[in-house]
Parts: sequence; C-alpha cells; structure tokens
Amino acid sequence: MRKSISHKGAPTDRFVRNAVKLRHQLHQIPELAYEERETSDLVAAELTRLGVRFQRGLAGGTGILAEIGDGDRCVSLRADMDALPVTEATNVAWKSRRPGRMHACGHDGHMAVLLGTAAYLASQSDKLAGRVKLIFQPAEEGRNGALRMCEDHVLDSPPVQAIFGLHGWPELTVGQVASRSGCLLAAVDTVVIEIRGVGTHSAYPHKGKNPIQCAATLMAEISSAINSRIAPTDTVVFTVGTFNAGQASNVVPDCASFSGTLRTLTPAVRKQTLSLIREVSRAVAAVHGCQAVVQLTSGTPATINNNSAYDFFHRTAAGALGEENVQVLDQPFLWSEDFAYYLRRVPGCFFVLGTRPRGRKTYPMLHNPQYEFPDSAVATGISILSALAMNFLSES
Repeated sequence: MRKSISHKGAPTDRFVRNAVKLRHQLHQIPELAYEERETSDLVAAELTRLGVRFQRGLAGGTGILAEIGDGDRCVSLRADMDALPVTEATNVAWKSRRPGRMHACGHDGHMAVLLGTAAYLASQSDKLAGRVKLIFQPAEEGRNGALRMCEDHVLDSPPVQAIFGLHGWPELTVGQVASRSGCLLAAVDTVVIEIRGVGTHSAYPHKGKNPIQCAATLMAEISSAINSRIAPTDTVVFTVGTFNAGQASNVVPDCASFSGTLRTLTPAVRKQTLSLIREVSRAVAAVHGCQAVVQLTSGTPATINNNSAYDFFHRTAAGALGEENVQVLDQPFLWSEDFAYYLRRVPGCFFVLGTRPRGRKTYPMLHNPQYEFPDSAVATGISILSALAMNFLSES
C-alpha cells in the first residue's frame, strides 16, 4: 500500500481566482500550432507580473521556459498552448473571439493551471529546495511542439530530474485525477497511402489500371493482415478517415488516396505494424498493376510513465486530494500526447485531471465544439502541480 505524501500549505483562493481570470482571457484568443503569439504575450506578461524569470522564442518562436528557485535539484511542469480549428458552440461570456478557432481541448485550462502554480510557487520561493522549470509549449495538436522544446534544451542546464504534466479529462469528475504506471497513451501515426494507376474511359476499364479498386481492396487487406499477423494481445487500431479519388462518374482516374491513423502501445508493435502496412500496400498494388506510395506524418510515440515517478505522483495526489480521489487506470487510453518526447528523455508522469462538473453524468468530449474546461477544475490542478514540485524538491 502506498503511503501518501502530505503537502504542507496549499494555494489560496486569490491564486485560483486570478488563474480563472487568465483562463477566460486565454479562451478568447485561441491560436493554432506555432501561431500562439498573443497567447505567448499574455503568458509572458503574467510571468513578468509575478517576477518570474523566463526565456521566450523557443520551439519556433512562441514557446516559453520559466524558472523559479535555484539549485541543481530540478523538477519541471508543462502546459500546452495551442487551440484547434473548431468553431465554438458554447454560450460562455468568454467564448472565442476568433471564428473557426477554439480551445476545444482545454489547453486554456492547462495554461491557467500552470500560471496559477507559478504564482503560488513564486510566493513560496524561499521554501523551495531547488529549481522548478515551467514549460509553456506550443503545437501539441499533432505538430510535436514538445520535440522542438526538447531540441531547444529546456530539459538541460541544469538537467531536469523529473517532469509532470496534466490533461483535462471529461470522463472524470472535478476533484479527481487518474494515471497509471507504464504506458498511459498510445503512439499515433498518420498514414497516407496514394495509389497510382492508369486512367481511362469508364467504357474501356480494361485499358487502364483502376486505382479506386486497388485502394478499396487495400483498405480491407490491411485490416485483415493486422488481424492475422499481429498478436491479439497487442493493441493495434487502424482507422481510415479520408478517401479521395476521381472527378467524374465516367472516368477512371490516374490516382486514388486514403488516410487514417494507426494507434499502438509499444515501440516494437508500432514498428512491426508500419512495416506490415508498407508490405501489404506494395503487394496489393502489384496485383492491380498499380503503384502504392506510403507516407507517414505527424507520428507521436507512446506516452510511457516512469514507474517511480508514477508512484511519487500517486502518493502526492493522495496526500493532496485523498486516496479516494486518485484513480488507477487499468488500461491505456488510445489518444496521444507529445508529452511522450519529454518522457523519452527524463523520468516523469503524465496524468488526467477531472473536468466533468460535479452532479453531471455526462460532459462534452475533448475536441467537441461544446467542450469547456470548467473553472472548478483549476484549483485541483494548481494544488496537484504545486504539491508535485514542492514535494519532489524536498525529497532527498
């Protein structure tokens, strides 16, 4: 049985109120990946107000690294900043002011929580037994901003010894958190397959090589190959989301293409399945007299929590919230997070923060135009991140 870690002191209402105010401001100015200029300005202005030292211009221009405290013992906390190309359908007073842009994944809440944590830690800086690095990262939504932050050495000088991050989760009630040791989130790869055939008049199909027939067969064959050649105990999900071909009903086109996502939980299965997709694509295309071009884009590795860091998270969360509010997930989620790139370099733990308001049986899912990171979740997030930072630095 884990022994919980009690965190002495907790963020007061004034830190939470200000963080909620900041979330409302951030929610109104959603910006897409690597375009978070106004967002970055607002974060920098708040850090300046708090007297927290920081560096700007990271990861292509909008990333920020802030530091509180000094010393070689170092822990890091991270929030993502980008929004989605979604038209908001909520009626909140602070709804998006930018048509077709929305914080539909709750990154406004993540930033507000980290800024509230920064305010609290700054007020306790004389009690910090080391240094806290606060990472405000752009481009989490499929653009791997975490990788670029790592390449800009945010985990170095001094080296980060542990990193923690959170994501709002509407299937969990406000006031609760959840995680698991080992794999928490899937690796996700975008797969685009172009079939190059030979176009012809539809009255003379034998004079061409129909890429549509080839592509349709290939989609079925990939699924069949995964079912027959990947062990049933290895989670693999391949889902086709687009199919494009032709412009006229009486013309066989030269090309057809389809795209989808591949979700796996281990590096070995990921490598095996991607190789299988290439192999099957070549074989099916050859049978149809066509050529298959397989492209992989926006790949994100699996998010794998360090066992010791997860245990520390669980004990800290139990001390802050009570054991009854800390859930142990029995299986990974199949969505992805580029927080994985930090975990490839240093031990750490990623966890989900409940965002379903108390009393609600259901709540809009992430990426839904009605999803709203609730103000009531901000206090829990600040409490947990603050406790993780202070307790980690206090442990010898």
